[in-house]
Amino acid sequence: MEATSTDTGNNTDLIHQFSFDEDETDSIVVAVSKAVSQVTDTPIEEMPPLQETIDCDALEVVFKSFDVENAPGVGQVQFPFHDCTVRIDTTGTVQVYDEGPRFSPDDSGC
Repeated sequence: MEATSTDTGNNTDLIHQFSFDEDETDSIVVAVSKAVSQVTDTPIEEMPPLQETIDCDALEVVFKSFDVENAPGVGQVQFPFHDCTVRIDTTGTVQVYDEGPRFSPDDSGC
């Protein structure tokens, strides 16, 4: 998983952006845990289990079943975890934001 620090100016709550490649990482669940661990400077074993926040099996199924090459858009999931907001999309991007207002396409929140 490659980390890139991003400050786009319009997304000032974005802390870090990570690239997820399932060929290089065990799973999207591991990628999320590692990303939040790195951003919060908390060892993974000291964080609450991700399963307490989101159905990890369902998350894996969604991302493995999404056909990026034939899909007309980008699939996206976001959820709060360990004082952050995590946004994952089907292009392999994991973004970690400061906890705060939730993001959605229509600005209505999650």
